[in-house]
Amino acid sequence: MQPNSAIMQKPLSELIADELKQKIWNEEIQLGERLLETDLAESYDVSRSTIREALKILESEELVVSQARKGTYVADFTNQDINEMIELRTLLESHAFTQAINRLESHHTKDLEAIVDEMKQKADEKDWNGLFDLDMKFHSYVVGLCGNTRIIKIYDSLQVQIRTFLMHLDRYYSSTQAFYNEHKQLLEALVSNDVHIVNDRVREHIEYVETKLLGQSSDIEFKEV
Repeated sequence: MQPNSAIMQKPLSELIADELKQKIWNEEIQLGERLLETDLAESYDVSRSTIREALKILESEELVVSQARKGTYVADFTNQDINEMIELRTLLESHAFTQAINRLESHHTKDLEAIVDEMKQKADEKDWNGLFDLDMKFHSYVVGLCGNTRIIKIYDSLQVQIRTFLMHLDRYYSSTQAFYNEHKQLLEALVSNDVHIVNDRVREHIEYVETKLLGQSSDIEFKEV
């Protein structure tokens, strides 16, 4: 952890929670794996109470679950979870993206272009984790322009779950370039100011991404309900 002023403003428990999230997304920690307070405290050289606070943060984000007398585990999402996420993302993002069109100014377009340019670099490097982080940045930025504070708040609360679902998608896209191209097309649709094109692009993107994950869920050991 690099000691810069912005990072050091965060409590230690939050820094550890952030690092655990990255380890889960990098598949260094597996879905369904048990997280032992003692081992984590030793690994990070902190007290068990600090680890407990970090795990409570992850639990509030629904990335881990605590079971009485059994311990704490990384959440193992079900097909129902994925179905619900598809439906919710489609509802929120199709509406938010179309509403963002009227609020999209030149400096917003430049910001989004910069994100897409970063995605091109990550695609060239075949860096899937970097691409997925930028995917979240791109979608969150556009949703943030929709003008509906409640939609923005709900979407923010879903960030960790959405990012966790994305972690398996590298095995379903033909290439990093294909993933980058989808976001380039999303940006082009926004700039076109055509509500129908934007709505179609958003729905196609979510349905492809999420149904690929759902359709192959048995391969990644998601549970049936």
